[in-house]
Amino acid sequence: MSNTEPNSKAVMRFAAIDPYIETNIISPTESKGRDKDYVQWGDGNHYPHYLLDLYRNVTSLRSVINGCVDFAVGDDVTAMIFPYGDKMNRKGETARDLVKRIAWNAFVFGGYALQVIRSKDGANRELYAIDLDKLRTDEENEVFWYSENWGDKFVRSDKVIRYPKWMKEGKSETSIFFVKCQEFGAYPAPLYAAAVKACEIERSIDEYHLNAINNSFMGSYVINFNNGAPTQEIKEEIERNVNEKFAGKSNAGRIMLSWNDSKEVETTVQRLEQDDFGERYKTLASHCRQQIFTAFRANPNLFGIPTESLGFSSEEYESAFKLFNRTQIQPVQDLIVDSFDKILGLTGSIAIKPFSIERDTTQIIQ
Repeated sequence: MSNTEPNSKAVMRFAAIDPYIETNIISPTESKGRDKDYVQWGDGNHYPHYLLDLYRNVTSLRSVINGCVDFAVGDDVTAMIFPYGDKMNRKGETARDLVKRIAWNAFVFGGYALQVIRSKDGANRELYAIDLDKLRTDEENEVFWYSENWGDKFVRSDKVIRYPKWMKEGKSETSIFFVKCQEFGAYPAPLYAAAVKACEIERSIDEYHLNAINNSFMGSYVINFNNGAPTQEIKEEIERNVNEKFAGKSNAGRIMLSWNDSKEVETTVQRLEQDDFGERYKTLASHCRQQIFTAFRANPNLFGIPTESLGFSSEEYESAFKLFNRTQIQPVQDLIVDSFDKILGLTGSIAIKPFSIERDTTQIIQ
């Protein structure tokens, strides 16, 4: 009798925990709900919140974004006289404050928005930078909806504020000036949009090692159940419970479940983990970091992250920075300056002093 027949005592029934599926990666889809006027941004309207989560938890991504913001703000930002002196609004924010927030949005979300408040005579009175995760818009970017709670499952309509887009001759007391650094649809996309998988891998590696230390559940394991095979429904429930409690990156282990009629026919595995496990993770982490920096067309050395090269001279740094500044930073700076000029109806309304590696020794630090 073949040992593959159902009645055979030698039948080995086992199941492995499902491989990792990209269910936690939010796609930047755009869709319009049946009863909604705005376009939803990403799966479940959560794409900008997903990008924020990556920024907060992926070290390499956060490092390059923060560095880009520093480069974009430069050594100083000056502005022509505004109704509140050198302040851009009643909160006391300066032009530098606004440029920094705008640049941060540009590199995190791929675009930015300014709330423009006019006086009754139509003159621009105040400017505020608005984080894009709090805005939704229609297909033509003609109307914007502001809410602090887009991440909630249900968004109350009375908690959403509607604004028109900014227009030069507009009469609306409050409007939104919206800029997409890259055109992809109703919403922009960040430079690292194609590298989110690399970001996820880097985050997972960090979580894996943290939980490996805390839980001491390294390697891969086989759990033998030697009293026969239960129904498929019970199998799936047991697998799900074991998976949630012990397996995956959150517990630093992979588990295979084996269903045996008795101990005499149990599944035997001599070793599942590999000797070069740590080295493979190190190589993978390095590859992911490179993918992230490649998305920004950036050299890691510009952000204080050494590479495996033997050195990086000041001449090499200066050359690399000039190229990066010309291709990635200046275009964003140009957009920001142009935005202020359009809103304020002036040429040279703000000026950004370029970033320099050398500290200004004449500046007085107070």
